[in-house]
Amino acid sequence: MKNYYTLIICVCSIGWLSAQQVPQFSLYALNPYAHNPAYAGLENTLVGTGVYRQQWSGLAGAPATQHINAHLPIYAISSGVGLRVENDLIGAHNTTQAVLSYSYQMELSRSILLSFGLSGGWLQYQLDGAKLRAPEGTYAEPSFSHNESVLPIGKVSAGSPVFEAGAFLQAQKWELGLSAQPVFATELKEKGNGGFGLQPVQHYFLYTAYLLKLGENLTLKPSGLVKSDLKETQIEFSAMARWRENTFAGVSMRGFGSSSKDAAVLFLGFKLNDKTTLAYAFDIPLSALSAAHRGSSELLIRYSLNRPIGVGKLPPVIYNPRFF
Repeated sequence: MKNYYTLIICVCSIGWLSAQQVPQFSLYALNPYAHNPAYAGLENTLVGTGVYRQQWSGLAGAPATQHINAHLPIYAISSGVGLRVENDLIGAHNTTQAVLSYSYQMELSRSILLSFGLSGGWLQYQLDGAKLRAPEGTYAEPSFSHNESVLPIGKVSAGSPVFEAGAFLQAQKWELGLSAQPVFATELKEKGNGGFGLQPVQHYFLYTAYLLKLGENLTLKPSGLVKSDLKETQIEFSAMARWRENTFAGVSMRGFGSSSKDAAVLFLGFKLNDKTTLAYAFDIPLSALSAAHRGSSELLIRYSLNRPIGVGKLPPVIYNPRFF
């Protein structure tokens, strides 16, 4: 905890914050729309997903993320629309983002669909000065002072418009997606007490998945996700087995180098009913930080209407199970 607050104080004292800003999700293969706006509407029905993630359990100031999204197709114009809202809390830092998405889908062949997507919305950042502690500060009641002019006493915030872009290729047995979050965002600036600058870092996502049919009731879905800010890159591989479309379980490995190795992941899930799926993932820590926490937990709930909605031109038939 002491080292965590020292880090915050150091970056605040130079008036500039720039760090990894994209939330981590272990169940990425169950929620492609979370990292690619081009996925909006590709399931040909209304889909809503909620995620709660508690990272690095037992470590003070560790990240906690809440994420909800919904998307659906618009058949008449070969498109899809979606909404994503995210809240990411890391110690004294709180980042909230809400974006609307639009995707346009092109049929390349009877079994291949290409979708391009854009998202636009608002990014809000808040720093809670009451959670910071400076080495020369005075915090004995009733006084509270950092004795540092650049550190705020209360909460300060700044916001900025944000835009994202992506492309997604979908076939009978495989999927491939590429996206950028954000593709554009201005610098966040706060000019009051404890003024700071925060430049959102552009991250790139490369996602792929393939469906293997192992029997009448058993399928295997290997998938991978590459995340990069062009300075640091992390690779994650997963394998998910599904039995009778009702129950699934899998494993993941996140990071394969000394600088990116993070965790091994175990996850499982099942259908609560025809429209609702529940999944849980637990991260077994493998990084140097493992001595300071007890792993990470992630809970996902997903609702699918499971039938076409609206009127107009129906989508092309792609014989690709949606894994739910």
